Amino acid sequence: MKSSIKEVAHLAQVSIATVSYVLNGTKRVRPETEKRVMDAVRKLNYQVNPLARNLRKGESKLIGFVVSDFGNYFFQEIAMGLEAQLAAAGYSLILIDSKEQKEIEIENVKNLIAQAVDALVIAPTTEDCSYLSLLLANNPIPAIMIDRRPEGFVSDLILATNEQGAYEAVKALTERGHRNIAFMGEKRDSTMLERLQGYTRALEEAQIPINANYIRFGSHSSGSQRILKHGTMYHHTFDLLSNHNITAIFSGNNMGTIGIFSCIKETNLKVPEDLAFITFDDEFWLTMTSPAITAVAQNPDEMGKVAGNLVLERLRKNPDEEYSYQEIRISTHLIIRGSI
Repeated sequence: MKSSIKEVAHLAQVSIATVSYVLNGTKRVRPETEKRVMDAVRKLNYQVNPLARNLRKGESKLIGFVVSDFGNYFFQEIAMGLEAQLAAAGYSLILIDSKEQKEIEIENVKNLIAQAVDALVIAPTTEDCSYLSLLLANNPIPAIMIDRRPEGFVSDLILATNEQGAYEAVKALTERGHRNIAFMGEKRDSTMLERLQGYTRALEEAQIPINANYIRFGSHSSGSQRILKHGTMYHHTFDLLSNHNITAIFSGNNMGTIGIFSCIKETNLKVPEDLAFITFDDEFWLTMTSPAITAVAQNPDEMGKVAGNLVLERLRKNPDEEYSYQEIRISTHLIIRGSI
């Protein structure tokens, strides 16, 4: 049976308040008194409840990270950077997956608020985040948005240089003589539309007409990579290869690439001789194919660290102090490999 603070106080022959002063460091006591308390703690194997202690101080030292799809390794890397930054400041991270469903996302946020988290980092499933204004009205904790731009809710925001990254990728294809280039976006959201803007800018700069037939979007809901292998993007790719004269594909993200590249391999096309290929997001396996695949690399670890810094900045500010929300862009860079 667990020992109580009352038993510690009795053994040390001090008041419960004195035990609390020693364990929480909230008031100085005589060295000999502190020694008696700590001896009693060790003898009784008394375990301090850090959550209860922090809640008495008005904080839980918990930060919630609501992920749109944890099956996407990109978000796992963000979580690692975020956790490293928060742990250095004494905070713990609670990770929770929304499975690309807004209803689950809302429940996740409600549950984290009920657990008294000090702040939220959210990779939203949809642009409509107006529900947060209602949920946080009576729970005014910081909420940092990441990867997708929210609508109906104003907050700090961390995004990649999506438009520029896609522009550089498609420009690399046009400079190699490609004119029939497909754009394949696994989900039609604000981030993917920014990448589409980069695609169209590169084509317009090269004086190549935009062909609407070459622009395809999926309707991704969270699923295993096994399901994505022959999902919507696989079928879009098969149609483009069968019925359109494309010579190159630009994939809007790593999850779409699973189905696209599966189709390329199963139709026995040679890359880059028959079809050039570039993907947004650099995954470890892209260097294990033959040839290795050209990619627009994001920096998810840095995105996580920046999110952690913003959380800490918001938590440390005076509630009465004016605060200007920040939009921070994390640079991408193109890694040329043998697929173009």
